[in-house]
Amino acid sequence: MTKSAYDLLTSGDGKLGLHYFSIEGVAEQVRIALSVAGIPFDDIRVSFPEWQTKKPTTKYGQLPEMILPNGQLITESMAMLRLAGEADPEGKLYPAADVGMRLRIEEALGLTADLSRAWRPALYIGMRPDKFGYPMSADWEEKDATIKKVREAFLAEELPRYMKYFADMIKEAGGGAFLLGEDLTIADIAAYQGISYFRKGIADYVPADSLEPYPEVLAFMKRVEEHPKVAAYKASKA
Repeated sequence: MTKSAYDLLTSGDGKLGLHYFSIEGVAEQVRIALSVAGIPFDDIRVSFPEWQTKKPTTKYGQLPEMILPNGQLITESMAMLRLAGEADPEGKLYPAADVGMRLRIEEALGLTADLSRAWRPALYIGMRPDKFGYPMSADWEEKDATIKKVREAFLAEELPRYMKYFADMIKEAGGGAFLLGEDLTIADIAAYQGISYFRKGIADYVPADSLEPYPEVLAFMKRVEEHPKVAAYKASKA
């Protein structure tokens, strides 16, 4: 007998466990989706010193990893996000019976992935310059100037383009609370997490006010934060 997503996440001798570092990263969207869907889980945080020992034991040498109550291992954060969404008892996060809505959700998820991909070179040029043909930090005199140039170019060219795409998506859906209408979906959760990075002020030359020119997007972010179940999750972590 085929099990439902809800059964997979809740049935078994153990309890659902989500293993990730003590940061938001790619696991935070999964944590939020599980919480919105009402799925209990152990939020297992791995410290960076612990990671050196744990890494060889992971399937792909990376986190997050999810252990289902039946002991099954799940890898890849997007697979986890979709599973959590389909387990939503209200059928709103990732509606199993509405192929049209799922297609729109997938388009929105793809747009968030495109934004992340566009930002990645500007991020990693400061972390792994050798991957982009530059010397390692100690031997690279122009490091700061180059990082500044690349990241400021992203803020001036790429970020406005993607923020317009998201604002247009909200308008095309009728100007409702979320990207695709009045119901929160996993696409909203993923977009919220992806866009939030640019207002944290944690990357050099990306100030915390980088999203101020985009009021429609900021309003969307606020609506996600004020969703009762999202707000309850965030309050539990405060």
